Amino acid sequence: MFDVNIKIITELKNFLNICVSEPAILNEFRTSKKDFTRDRKLSFPRLILFITKLCKKTLSLELDTFLECEMKLAQGACSVSAFSQQRHKLKSFFFEVWNKVLCESFYHHGQEQIKRWNGYRVIAADGSAVSLVSTKALSLHFGGQSNQYGSFTGAKAFLHYDVLNKLITFAQLANYRTGELPMAYRAIDMLEEDTLTIYDRNFCNYKMIALHKWAEGGRRFVIRAKESQKFIAAFIESGTRSQEVTMFPSYDAIIELKKSGYIVTTKTALKVRLVRVDLPNGITEVLITDLLEDDGYGVAIFKDLYFMRWGVETSINVLKNLLQLESFSGQTVRSVEQDFFATIFMANLSALIIRQANEENADKKAKKCLQTIPLNVSRRKRDWPTQVNMNKATGKLRQNLVSLFISKNPDKILQQLTAYFRKHTLPIRKDRSFTRERKNKQNHCKHKTFTNYKPSI
Repeated sequence: MFDVNIKIITELKNFLNICVSEPAILNEFRTSKKDFTRDRKLSFPRLILFITKLCKKTLSLELDTFLECEMKLAQGACSVSAFSQQRHKLKSFFFEVWNKVLCESFYHHGQEQIKRWNGYRVIAADGSAVSLVSTKALSLHFGGQSNQYGSFTGAKAFLHYDVLNKLITFAQLANYRTGELPMAYRAIDMLEEDTLTIYDRNFCNYKMIALHKWAEGGRRFVIRAKESQKFIAAFIESGTRSQEVTMFPSYDAIIELKKSGYIVTTKTALKVRLVRVDLPNGITEVLITDLLEDDGYGVAIFKDLYFMRWGVETSINVLKNLLQLESFSGQTVRSVEQDFFATIFMANLSALIIRQANEENADKKAKKCLQTIPLNVSRRKRDWPTQVNMNKATGKLRQNLVSLFISKNPDKILQQLTAYFRKHTLPIRKDRSFTRERKNKQNHCKHKTFTNYKPSI
Protein backbone atom coordinates (compact mmCIF):
# COMPACT_ATOMS: atom_id res chain seq x y z
CA MET A 1 0.00 0.00 0.00
CA PHE A 2 2.97 2.31 0.64
CA ASP A 3 4.08 2.17 -3.01
CA VAL A 4 0.49 2.80 -4.16
CA ASN A 5 0.19 5.89 -1.95
CA ILE A 6 3.48 7.27 -3.28
CA LYS A 7 2.20 6.86 -6.85
CA ILE A 8 -1.07 8.59 -5.93
CA ILE A 9 0.70 11.53 -4.30
CA THR A 10 3.03 11.80 -7.31
CA GLU A 11 0.07 11.95 -9.70
CA LEU A 12 -1.63 14.59 -7.56
CA LYS A 13 1.54 16.71 -7.61
CA ASN A 14 1.93 16.22 -11.36
CA PHE A 15 -1.65 17.32 -11.96
CA LEU A 16 -1.04 20.47 -9.93
CA ASN A 17 2.12 21.21 -11.94
CA ILE A 18 0.33 20.59 -15.24
CA CYS A 19 -2.36 23.11 -14.30
CA VAL A 20 0.34 25.74 -13.74
CA SER A 21 2.25 24.99 -16.94
CA GLU A 22 -0.72 24.53 -19.28
CA PRO A 23 -2.88 27.70 -19.59
CA ALA A 24 -5.62 25.79 -21.41
CA ILE A 25 -6.06 23.49 -18.42
CA LEU A 26 -5.68 26.31 -15.92
CA ASN A 27 -8.50 28.18 -17.67
CA GLU A 28 -10.90 25.47 -16.48
CA PHE A 29 -10.19 26.36 -12.87
CA ARG A 30 -9.81 30.15 -12.90
CA THR A 31 -12.47 32.80 -13.42
CA SER A 32 -10.39 34.87 -15.86
CA LYS A 33 -7.43 34.23 -18.16
CA LYS A 34 -5.60 37.05 -16.39
CA ASP A 35 -5.77 35.29 -13.02
CA PHE A 36 -2.65 33.60 -11.60
CA THR A 37 -0.36 35.11 -14.24
CA ARG A 38 1.69 37.30 -11.87
CA ASP A 39 4.19 36.05 -9.30
CA ARG A 40 2.42 36.45 -5.96
CA LYS A 41 2.91 35.01 -2.50
CA LEU A 42 -0.32 33.06 -2.89
CA SER A 43 0.35 31.54 -6.29
CA PHE A 44 -1.98 28.92 -7.73
CA PRO A 45 -0.22 25.90 -6.10
CA ARG A 46 0.17 27.66 -2.75
CA LEU A 47 -3.45 28.74 -2.73
CA ILE A 48 -4.53 25.17 -3.43
CA LEU A 49 -2.43 23.76 -0.59
CA PHE A 50 -3.52 26.47 1.84
CA ILE A 51 -7.22 25.78 1.23
CA THR A 52 -6.69 22.01 1.25
CA LYS A 53 -5.02 21.99 4.67
CA LEU A 54 -8.38 23.21 6.03
CA CYS A 55 -7.94 26.41 7.99
CA LYS A 56 -9.84 26.16 11.26
CA LYS A 57 -7.98 28.82 13.26
CA THR A 58 -8.04 32.56 12.67
CA LEU A 59 -7.00 33.19 9.07
CA SER A 60 -4.28 35.74 9.82
CA LEU A 61 -2.46 33.25 12.02
CA GLU A 62 -2.97 30.42 9.53
CA LEU A 63 -1.54 32.54 6.71
CA ASP A 64 1.54 33.52 8.73
CA THR A 65 2.23 29.91 9.70
CA PHE A 66 1.69 28.67 6.15
CA LEU A 67 3.92 31.19 4.36
CA GLU A 68 6.70 31.58 6.92
CA CYS A 69 6.97 28.13 8.51
CA GLU A 70 5.64 25.76 5.86
CA MET A 71 6.50 27.51 2.59
CA LYS A 72 9.73 29.02 4.07
CA LEU A 73 9.17 32.46 2.56
CA ALA A 74 11.47 35.12 4.04
CA GLN A 75 8.80 37.80 3.82
CA GLY A 76 5.72 35.69 4.27
CA ALA A 77 3.23 38.23 5.56
CA CYS A 78 -0.04 38.16 3.65
CA SER A 79 -3.27 39.87 4.61
CA VAL A 80 -6.60 38.11 4.93
CA SER A 81 -7.94 40.49 2.29
CA ALA A 82 -5.27 39.41 -0.18
CA PHE A 83 -6.16 35.77 0.44
CA SER A 84 -9.85 36.49 -0.07
CA GLN A 85 -9.13 38.20 -3.38
CA GLN A 86 -6.95 35.32 -4.57
CA ARG A 87 -9.42 32.61 -3.64
CA HIS A 88 -12.17 34.44 -5.52
CA LYS A 89 -10.19 33.73 -8.72
CA LEU A 90 -10.29 29.96 -8.10
CA LYS A 91 -13.23 27.75 -9.04
CA SER A 92 -14.18 24.99 -6.60
CA PHE A 93 -14.26 22.71 -9.66
CA PHE A 94 -10.52 22.20 -9.20
CA PHE A 95 -11.00 20.29 -5.94
CA GLU A 96 -13.68 18.13 -7.56
CA VAL A 97 -11.28 17.17 -10.33
CA TRP A 98 -8.35 16.73 -7.93
CA ASN A 99 -10.43 14.33 -5.86
CA LYS A 100 -11.35 12.43 -9.01
CA VAL A 101 -7.64 12.17 -9.88
CA LEU A 102 -7.02 10.73 -6.40
CA CYS A 103 -9.78 8.13 -6.68
CA GLU A 104 -8.94 7.05 -10.22
CA SER A 105 -5.26 6.84 -9.31
CA PHE A 106 -6.08 4.52 -6.41
CA TYR A 107 -8.31 2.26 -8.51
CA HIS A 108 -5.63 2.14 -11.21
CA HIS A 109 -2.44 1.67 -9.16
CA GLY A 110 -4.04 -0.21 -6.29
CA GLN A 111 -5.90 -2.87 -8.26
CA GLU A 112 -4.52 -5.61 -6.02
CA GLN A 113 -5.50 -3.64 -2.90
CA ILE A 114 -9.08 -2.84 -3.98
CA LYS A 115 -11.59 -4.53 -1.68
CA ARG A 116 -14.69 -5.90 -3.37
CA TRP A 117 -17.85 -7.80 -2.48
CA ASN A 118 -18.45 -10.63 -4.96
CA GLY A 119 -16.53 -8.65 -7.55
CA TYR A 120 -18.36 -5.37 -6.95
CA ARG A 121 -17.25 -2.12 -5.37
CA VAL A 122 -19.91 -1.41 -2.77
CA ILE A 123 -21.15 2.20 -2.88
CA ALA A 124 -23.37 3.63 -0.14
CA ALA A 125 -25.35 6.70 -1.21
CA ASP A 126 -26.88 9.26 1.10
CA GLY A 127 -27.44 12.97 1.63
CA SER A 128 -27.05 15.33 4.56
CA ALA A 129 -27.86 18.92 5.47
CA VAL A 130 -24.95 21.33 5.89
CA SER A 131 -25.35 24.31 8.21
CA LEU A 132 -24.08 27.66 6.93
CA VAL A 133 -23.54 31.11 8.35
CA SER A 134 -26.67 33.21 7.78
CA THR A 135 -25.33 35.83 5.40
CA LYS A 136 -27.31 37.42 2.60
CA ALA A 137 -25.12 35.92 -0.14
CA LEU A 138 -25.32 32.38 1.23
CA SER A 139 -29.04 32.64 1.94
CA LEU A 140 -29.78 33.76 -1.62
CA HIS A 141 -27.69 31.00 -3.19
CA PHE A 142 -28.23 28.01 -0.89
CA GLY A 143 -31.51 28.94 0.75
CA GLY A 144 -32.65 27.47 4.04
CA GLN A 145 -35.82 27.22 6.03
CA SER A 146 -37.91 29.59 8.09
CA ASN A 147 -41.21 29.93 9.90
CA GLN A 148 -42.82 32.37 12.36
CA TYR A 149 -40.28 31.45 15.04
CA GLY A 150 -36.99 31.78 13.18
CA SER A 151 -34.88 30.84 10.20
CA PHE A 152 -31.55 29.27 9.23
CA THR A 153 -29.31 29.00 6.18
CA GLY A 154 -28.12 25.65 4.90
CA ALA A 155 -27.12 23.54 1.91
CA LYS A 156 -27.72 19.94 0.87
CA ALA A 157 -24.85 17.51 0.30
CA PHE A 158 -25.00 14.13 -1.43
CA LEU A 159 -22.25 11.48 -1.40
CA HIS A 160 -21.22 8.23 -3.04
CA TYR A 161 -19.01 6.38 -0.56
CA ASP A 162 -16.99 3.23 -1.31
CA VAL A 163 -17.57 1.51 2.04
CA LEU A 164 -14.91 -1.19 1.65
CA ASN A 165 -12.13 1.11 0.43
CA LYS A 166 -13.34 4.13 2.49
CA LEU A 167 -13.28 6.66 -0.35
CA ILE A 168 -15.83 9.31 -1.28
CA THR A 169 -15.99 8.72 -5.03
CA PHE A 170 -18.50 11.48 -5.78
CA ALA A 171 -19.93 14.49 -3.94
CA GLN A 172 -22.28 17.33 -4.80
CA LEU A 173 -23.46 20.43 -2.95
CA ALA A 174 -26.81 22.02 -3.78
CA ASN A 175 -29.51 24.35 -2.56
CA TYR A 176 -31.04 23.35 0.76
CA ARG A 177 -34.44 22.88 -0.87
CA THR A 178 -33.03 20.40 -3.40
CA GLY A 179 -34.37 16.96 -2.60
CA GLU A 180 -32.04 14.01 -2.07
CA LEU A 181 -33.93 12.05 -4.73
CA PRO A 182 -33.15 14.46 -7.62
CA MET A 183 -29.53 14.53 -6.48
CA ALA A 184 -29.44 10.73 -6.41
CA TYR A 185 -30.97 10.53 -9.90
CA ARG A 186 -28.24 12.78 -11.34
CA ALA A 187 -25.53 10.86 -9.49
CA ILE A 188 -26.41 7.53 -11.14
CA ASP A 189 -24.43 8.65 -14.20
CA MET A 190 -21.33 8.75 -11.97
CA LEU A 191 -21.59 5.05 -11.05
CA GLU A 192 -19.28 2.58 -12.78
CA GLU A 193 -20.43 -0.79 -14.11
CA ASP A 194 -18.54 -2.70 -11.42
CA THR A 195 -20.38 -0.99 -8.56
CA LEU A 196 -23.23 -2.13 -6.32
CA THR A 197 -25.07 0.79 -4.73
CA ILE A 198 -26.97 0.63 -1.44
CA TYR A 199 -29.76 3.07 -0.54
CA ASP A 200 -32.06 3.55 2.44
CA ARG A 201 -35.85 3.62 2.09
CA ASN A 202 -35.97 7.33 1.24
CA PHE A 203 -34.76 6.34 -2.24
CA CYS A 204 -37.23 3.53 -2.83
CA ASN A 205 -39.36 4.26 -5.90
CA TYR A 206 -39.97 3.02 -9.43
CA LYS A 207 -37.85 5.71 -11.10
CA MET A 208 -34.77 4.96 -9.00
CA ILE A 209 -34.95 1.27 -9.86
CA ALA A 210 -35.63 1.99 -13.53
CA LEU A 211 -32.68 4.35 -13.91
CA HIS A 212 -30.36 1.68 -12.48
CA LYS A 213 -31.72 -1.13 -14.64
CA TRP A 214 -31.86 0.95 -17.83
CA ALA A 215 -28.39 2.48 -17.49
CA GLU A 216 -25.96 1.30 -20.14
CA GLY A 217 -24.63 -2.03 -18.90
CA GLY A 218 -26.97 -1.85 -15.89
CA ARG A 219 -26.12 -0.79 -12.35
CA ARG A 220 -26.57 -3.18 -9.44
CA PHE A 221 -28.56 -1.93 -6.44
CA VAL A 222 -29.96 -2.81 -3.03
CA ILE A 223 -32.67 -0.49 -1.69
CA ARG A 224 -34.56 -0.77 1.57
CA ALA A 225 -38.28 -0.83 0.77
CA LYS A 226 -40.99 1.26 2.35
CA GLU A 227 -43.27 -0.92 4.44
CA SER A 228 -46.19 1.40 3.60
CA GLN A 229 -46.21 0.22 -0.03
CA LYS A 230 -49.01 -2.28 -0.62
CA PHE A 231 -46.97 -4.98 -2.36
CA ILE A 232 -44.28 -4.71 0.34
CA ALA A 233 -46.86 -5.04 3.13
CA ALA A 234 -48.33 -8.10 1.37
CA PHE A 235 -44.86 -9.64 1.07
CA ILE A 236 -44.19 -9.15 4.80
CA GLU A 237 -47.56 -10.65 5.72
CA SER A 238 -46.89 -13.69 3.55
CA GLY A 239 -43.84 -14.61 5.63
CA THR A 240 -41.85 -15.43 2.49
CA ARG A 241 -38.08 -14.98 2.72
CA SER A 242 -37.50 -14.12 -0.93
CA GLN A 243 -39.69 -13.49 -3.93
CA GLU A 244 -39.41 -12.08 -7.45
CA VAL A 245 -42.15 -9.57 -8.24
CA THR A 246 -43.15 -7.19 -11.03
CA MET A 247 -43.42 -3.44 -10.44
CA PHE A 248 -45.50 -1.03 -12.51
CA PRO A 249 -45.14 2.78 -12.55
CA SER A 250 -47.56 5.13 -10.91
CA TYR A 251 -48.74 8.31 -12.65
CA ASP A 252 -46.13 10.35 -10.74
CA ALA A 253 -43.37 7.92 -11.79
CA ILE A 254 -44.37 8.26 -15.44
CA ILE A 255 -44.09 12.05 -15.20
CA GLU A 256 -40.76 11.88 -13.37
CA LEU A 257 -39.25 9.47 -15.90
CA LYS A 258 -40.39 11.71 -18.74
CA LYS A 259 -38.26 14.49 -17.20
CA SER A 260 -35.28 12.16 -17.54
CA GLY A 261 -36.07 11.36 -21.17
CA TYR A 262 -37.88 8.02 -20.71
CA ILE A 263 -41.36 7.42 -22.12
CA VAL A 264 -43.19 4.70 -20.16
CA THR A 265 -46.78 3.63 -19.65
CA THR A 266 -48.65 2.04 -16.78
CA LYS A 267 -47.85 -1.34 -18.35
CA THR A 268 -44.06 -0.87 -18.37
CA ALA A 269 -42.96 -3.63 -16.01
CA LEU A 270 -39.81 -3.98 -13.91
CA LYS A 271 -38.84 -7.33 -12.42
CA VAL A 272 -37.13 -7.11 -9.03
CA ARG A 273 -36.45 -9.33 -6.08
CA LEU A 274 -37.76 -8.78 -2.55
CA VAL A 275 -35.70 -10.11 0.36
CA ARG A 276 -36.90 -10.28 3.96
CA VAL A 277 -34.39 -9.47 6.72
CA ASP A 278 -35.39 -10.04 10.36
CA LEU A 279 -33.38 -8.05 12.90
CA PRO A 280 -32.69 -9.10 16.53
CA ASN A 281 -34.86 -6.25 17.87
CA GLY A 282 -37.93 -7.68 16.16
CA ILE A 283 -37.97 -5.26 13.24
CA THR A 284 -38.46 -6.67 9.75
CA GLU A 285 -36.77 -4.99 6.81
CA VAL A 286 -37.50 -5.65 3.15
CA LEU A 287 -34.83 -5.04 0.53
CA ILE A 288 -35.45 -4.52 -3.19
CA THR A 289 -32.61 -5.68 -5.40
CA ASP A 290 -31.64 -7.05 -8.80
CA LEU A 291 -29.33 -9.65 -7.22
CA LEU A 292 -31.19 -12.88 -8.00
CA GLU A 293 -31.05 -16.15 -6.11
CA ASP A 294 -30.40 -18.05 -9.34
CA ASP A 295 -27.14 -16.09 -9.66
CA GLY A 296 -25.95 -17.34 -6.28
CA TYR A 297 -27.16 -14.54 -4.01
CA GLY A 298 -28.82 -16.35 -1.12
CA VAL A 299 -31.04 -14.68 1.45
CA ALA A 300 -28.44 -15.00 4.23
CA ILE A 301 -26.00 -12.54 2.65
CA PHE A 302 -28.32 -9.52 2.59
CA LYS A 303 -28.33 -8.64 6.29
CA ASP A 304 -24.59 -7.98 6.37
CA LEU A 305 -24.65 -6.47 2.89
CA TYR A 306 -27.24 -3.83 3.76
CA PHE A 307 -25.46 -3.09 7.05
CA MET A 308 -22.49 -1.88 4.97
CA ARG A 309 -24.58 1.19 4.16
CA TRP A 310 -23.76 2.49 7.63
CA GLY A 311 -20.33 3.36 6.26
CA VAL A 312 -21.65 6.49 4.55
CA GLU A 313 -23.14 7.63 7.88
CA THR A 314 -19.76 7.32 9.61
CA SER A 315 -18.16 9.11 6.66
CA ILE A 316 -20.50 12.06 7.14
CA ASN A 317 -19.62 12.00 10.84
CA VAL A 318 -15.92 12.26 9.95
CA LEU A 319 -16.57 15.18 7.61
CA LYS A 320 -18.70 17.15 10.06
CA ASN A 321 -16.91 16.40 13.32
CA LEU A 322 -13.29 15.35 12.80
CA LEU A 323 -12.72 17.59 9.75
CA GLN A 324 -15.15 20.30 10.93
CA LEU A 325 -16.82 20.67 7.54
CA GLU A 326 -19.30 23.28 8.74
CA SER A 327 -16.57 25.58 10.09
CA PHE A 328 -15.92 27.40 6.83
CA SER A 329 -12.98 29.71 6.22
CA GLY A 330 -15.12 32.24 4.35
CA GLN A 331 -18.66 33.50 4.08
CA THR A 332 -19.08 33.66 0.31
CA VAL A 333 -20.58 31.05 -1.98
CA ARG A 334 -17.21 30.34 -3.61
CA SER A 335 -15.38 29.90 -0.31
CA VAL A 336 -18.06 27.51 0.98
CA GLU A 337 -17.85 25.39 -2.17
CA GLN A 338 -14.04 25.41 -2.07
CA ASP A 339 -13.95 24.31 1.56
CA PHE A 340 -16.58 21.62 0.98
CA PHE A 341 -14.74 19.87 -1.85
CA ALA A 342 -11.34 20.42 -0.22
CA THR A 343 -12.67 18.62 2.86
CA ILE A 344 -13.80 15.71 0.67
CA PHE A 345 -10.30 15.54 -0.80
CA MET A 346 -8.65 15.65 2.64
CA ALA A 347 -10.95 12.89 3.93
CA ASN A 348 -9.92 10.63 1.04
CA LEU A 349 -6.21 11.36 1.34
CA SER A 350 -6.23 10.65 5.07
CA ALA A 351 -8.25 7.45 4.48
CA LEU A 352 -5.53 6.08 2.17
CA ILE A 353 -2.70 6.75 4.63
CA ILE A 354 -4.73 5.48 7.59
CA ARG A 355 -5.48 2.31 5.64
CA GLN A 356 -1.76 1.79 5.07
CA ALA A 357 -1.07 2.16 8.81
CA ASN A 358 -3.94 -0.18 9.73
CA GLU A 359 -2.68 -2.85 7.32
CA GLU A 360 0.85 -2.63 8.70
CA ASN A 361 -0.44 -2.93 12.27
CA ALA A 362 -2.61 -5.90 11.28
CA ASP A 363 0.41 -7.65 9.71
CA LYS A 364 2.45 -6.99 12.83
CA LYS A 365 -0.32 -8.31 15.09
CA ALA A 366 -0.72 -11.42 12.93
CA LYS A 367 2.97 -12.21 13.37
CA LYS A 368 2.68 -11.75 17.13
CA CYS A 369 -0.26 -14.13 17.25
CA LEU A 370 2.08 -16.88 16.10
CA GLN A 371 4.10 -16.35 19.27
CA THR A 372 3.10 -17.23 22.82
CA ILE A 373 1.45 -14.26 24.55
CA PRO A 374 2.29 -13.92 28.30
CA LEU A 375 -0.67 -14.15 30.66
CA ASN A 376 0.22 -10.87 32.35
CA VAL A 377 -0.48 -8.93 29.11
CA SER A 378 -3.76 -6.98 29.28
CA ARG A 379 -6.86 -8.32 27.52
CA ARG A 380 -6.81 -5.33 25.16
CA LYS A 381 -3.33 -6.21 23.91
CA ARG A 382 -4.08 -9.94 23.70
CA ASP A 383 -7.49 -10.07 22.10
CA TRP A 384 -8.84 -6.84 20.67
CA PRO A 385 -7.88 -5.73 17.17
CA THR A 386 -6.92 -2.07 16.87
CA GLN A 387 -7.37 0.73 14.39
CA VAL A 388 -5.76 4.14 13.88
CA ASN A 389 -7.13 7.00 15.98
CA MET A 390 -8.71 9.01 13.16
CA ASN A 391 -8.93 12.20 15.20
CA LYS A 392 -5.17 12.34 15.78
CA ALA A 393 -4.40 11.06 12.29
CA THR A 394 -6.39 13.71 10.43
CA GLY A 395 -4.93 16.45 12.62
CA LYS A 396 -1.38 15.25 11.99
CA LEU A 397 -1.97 15.02 8.25
CA ARG A 398 -3.26 18.60 8.13
CA GLN A 399 -0.05 19.72 9.85
CA ASN A 400 2.12 17.88 7.33
CA LEU A 401 0.08 18.24 4.14
CA VAL A 402 2.25 21.00 2.69
CA SER A 403 5.47 19.09 3.38
CA LEU A 404 4.00 16.03 1.71
CA PHE A 405 3.39 17.96 -1.54
CA ILE A 406 6.44 20.24 -1.69
CA SER A 407 9.08 17.79 -0.48
CA LYS A 408 11.37 16.18 -3.04
CA ASN A 409 11.18 13.00 -0.93
CA PRO A 410 7.48 12.53 -0.14
CA ASP A 411 8.18 8.90 0.75
CA LYS A 412 10.06 10.07 3.85
CA ILE A 413 7.16 12.28 4.96
CA LEU A 414 4.72 9.44 4.28
CA GLN A 415 6.81 7.05 6.36
CA GLN A 416 6.83 9.51 9.26
CA LEU A 417 3.07 9.96 9.06
CA THR A 418 2.47 6.22 8.90
CA ALA A 419 4.74 5.64 11.90
CA TYR A 420 2.82 8.27 13.87
CA PHE A 421 -0.52 6.76 12.90
CA ARG A 422 0.59 3.28 13.94
CA LYS A 423 1.55 4.51 17.42
CA HIS A 424 -1.85 6.08 18.09
CA THR A 425 -4.50 3.38 17.89
CA LEU A 426 -7.78 2.50 19.55
CA PRO A 427 -9.25 -0.96 20.25
CA ILE A 428 -12.06 -2.22 18.02
CA ARG A 429 -14.87 -3.58 20.17
CA LYS A 430 -17.20 -5.52 17.90
CA ASP A 431 -20.86 -6.41 18.32
CA ARG A 432 -21.69 -3.31 20.36
CA SER A 433 -24.85 -1.29 19.83
CA PHE A 434 -26.26 1.78 21.50
CA THR A 435 -29.60 3.52 21.45
CA ARG A 436 -29.48 6.43 19.03
CA GLU A 437 -30.01 9.67 20.94
CA ARG A 438 -30.29 13.18 19.57
CA LYS A 439 -27.72 15.20 21.48
CA ASN A 440 -28.35 18.46 19.68
CA LYS A 441 -31.56 20.17 20.71
CA GLN A 442 -31.30 22.31 17.57
CA ASN A 443 -32.57 19.31 15.62
CA HIS A 444 -36.03 20.15 16.96
CA CYS A 445 -36.03 23.87 16.22
CA LYS A 446 -35.14 26.44 13.59
CA HIS A 447 -31.48 26.76 14.50
CA LYS A 448 -29.11 29.48 13.38
CA THR A 449 -25.38 29.15 12.68
CA PHE A 450 -23.57 32.29 13.76
CA THR A 451 -20.37 33.73 12.32
CA ASN A 452 -17.58 31.26 13.05
CA TYR A 453 -15.18 32.15 15.83
CA LYS A 454 -11.71 30.91 14.96
CA PRO A 455 -9.38 30.03 17.85
CA SER A 456 -5.90 31.56 17.74
CA ILE A 457 -4.16 28.68 19.54
